Amino acid sequence: MRIQASSGRSRTGRRAASRHASRLCALVVGAIVGAVFVSPEATAHESDQFTLPLNKPFADLGGYLDTVHCRAIEEAVTELNRKIERALEISDPLDRARELERLHRPVQLVSEVYNRFNDAFFEVQNIEFAARSDWAKAMYGDDIRAYRTVNWIYTYTHFPLDPRRLVLFWQSSTIKAYGVYFGTDKLSHFHHMGRIYWETWAHLREEGMSEEEAVVEIVRRYSDGGPIGENGMLGYVPTGVYSNGDLVANYTGYKFFRNLLEPVVLKGEERPPMVVRVGPFYQINTHVRPESGFFGWFVSDHWNEALNPSKFEPSVRWSTRLMLEKRADRIVEFYTVVDGRPAEPSYYERLASDLSTYYGEAYGYWGDDVMTIANTCLPELEPMRVAELARLGEERRQMRFAEGDPIIASLGMRVEGPEDRAWPEAGLPATPVCPLMRLSPNGSGSGASGVPANTLEAP
Repeated sequence: MRIQASSGRSRTGRRAASRHASRLCALVVGAIVGAVFVSPEATAHESDQFTLPLNKPFADLGGYLDTVHCRAIEEAVTELNRKIERALEISDPLDRARELERLHRPVQLVSEVYNRFNDAFFEVQNIEFAARSDWAKAMYGDDIRAYRTVNWIYTYTHFPLDPRRLVLFWQSSTIKAYGVYFGTDKLSHFHHMGRIYWETWAHLREEGMSEEEAVVEIVRRYSDGGPIGENGMLGYVPTGVYSNGDLVANYTGYKFFRNLLEPVVLKGEERPPMVVRVGPFYQINTHVRPESGFFGWFVSDHWNEALNPSKFEPSVRWSTRLMLEKRADRIVEFYTVVDGRPAEPSYYERLASDLSTYYGEAYGYWGDDVMTIANTCLPELEPMRVAELARLGEERRQMRFAEGDPIIASLGMRVEGPEDRAWPEAGLPATPVCPLMRLSPNGSGSGASGVPANTLEAP
């Protein structure tokens, strides 16, 4: 009888566990579907800045991003000025004034710039394609333009039948721009969630919220306070990953859209608006030029998910920690020897602390027990190996200083400067493919994207 009772409890327990597993599976599947369909403005891609190659340098795509964003703003200003010009021809003074007032609202320019980029999912695919195109190879040679590997840190994070593995199928490559390594998904977050942040902020301001209250609310709503927040369907629920890097990309994207027409504080410094009014028309400001480094003000080590690590759901954390410990040597070697940083735990502890805010501004960081290079990777190395990497890293830093590529060692941030490579004058097709924007080769604003090199204004 005792055996039978035990067997009955076991069958009952198995049925209860099965029902619980079914409900959990349904919840996760629902979250995945929600992540795709509830917010078509954003995606749940993930990237890996821990697993990077040691044998070949990355090309710096900063000049490319400058050019793309300069061109997007230029196209938007041209189109809006065309509408303003037509409005000035309206004969009725009241109708003319109403139309000009409408066209001068910030949302008009924000929308024109935003519409130059593809939807959230395909924008990531666009930059992946652009980095691997013949145009990029002609531009950057054999340097790595985008890198991803099948054996990344999330390869073994979920049970094989866990539907969350479907979301992680869309891995974003790592690229380098302005000396910062980050996933291509950050650009989609920057444009699409940045626009959502801006729209919400503008609406809250119209409702009477103060500037400070509105900023606090958008940070709360899209980090831990809403269905499409990072703690909801854009991160933690469908993947088990709460990406602090994604949140900074969202936040700096919001600043980008505000910076179109007003000064904003970036990296602790006030930056002038990117577009100014000249009479009834708009004009791009003088600092917004291809390959000028202007877009680098929006990019920082906050976007790097190895230096600004994510918060993981417990099962994801366990498997990810095993991967980081196993790869500790190559991770430390990359960031010391290749990237020229110190091999000191205190440096990475201080850096992780600094990156928990955006230069003192809250962005929704969650990281009470995140796994950093300091507390997870460096303890796995023998002291002699750490000393060797420290020596090699110091040699690398000295070389970079001599080449005019300084690192602010206290924060690990780069100082923007001229790009190492200029646009080539020969050897490219007349219209090289540059598919991050929704632009046709003739600049009409539709169809396949293109940035004719021979039409770009010199910085």
